[in-house]
Amino acid sequence: ELGETLQPGTSALFVLVQKVTPDKVLDEVAPYGGKVLRTSLTKTDEAELQKVLDQRGVKPEIV
Repeated sequence: ELGETLQPGTSALFVLVQKVTPDKVLDEVAPYGGKVLRTSLTKTDEAELQKVLDQRGVKPEIV
């Protein structure tokens, strides 16, 4: 799947985390965007992570 996803001029990041403060990790990786290919997160947590990556860390404005 990675070979099909990774295109020339792009890159991959592999992250192995055992203990983490989720908000700090998200703040650091979110601006780069990306696609979660495999994780041990729950489906809910994986969906939240993918949502943050899809938005490239842009937090919705409160109106």
